[in-house]
Amino acid sequence: MLRRALLTVAVAAVALVAFQVFAMHHEVPKGYRAWTHVKSMVITDKSHGLYGFHNTYGNKAAIDGLKAGKYAAGAEFMVSFYEVNTDGPMIMQGKKIMDAYMKKDAGAKQTGGWWFNAFGPDAKPLAMDVVKGCYECHAGGAKETDLVFSKFIE
Repeated sequence: MLRRALLTVAVAAVALVAFQVFAMHHEVPKGYRAWTHVKSMVITDKSHGLYGFHNTYGNKAAIDGLKAGKYAAGAEFMVSFYEVNTDGPMIMQGKKIMDAYMKKDAGAKQTGGWWFNAFGPDAKPLAMDVVKGCYECHAGGAKETDLVFSKFIE
């Protein structure tokens, strides 16, 4: 009986942490397309986990952080992913695949001080493990730049 009670408490605690990690920002930030365009890039390999035409946007705090190399609370990035369309030598964005979001917040302890989320083309949150799907990649590839892959280019 005690074992079952402890298991129930443990499962509830894990669920709460997972919910907090996933649900910090549950809607696409309004007006993000008016933020500063940081970069575009294309991953043409459809088997790659981040396949698509990417457009990255940052709010003012994010741009200040890119310039300074340190991010203040409230810095936000949004990466819009689109299908890759080609027409001869041209590569263009097609239909939207998803939006990936990150926001600097000291409360995001399990994800290095950033909240992560992803939204489908319908702007609804995608059910995913953001620790495995976002944080671990950022921690592995952008640890020296506070988990941000983008660089400021004048």
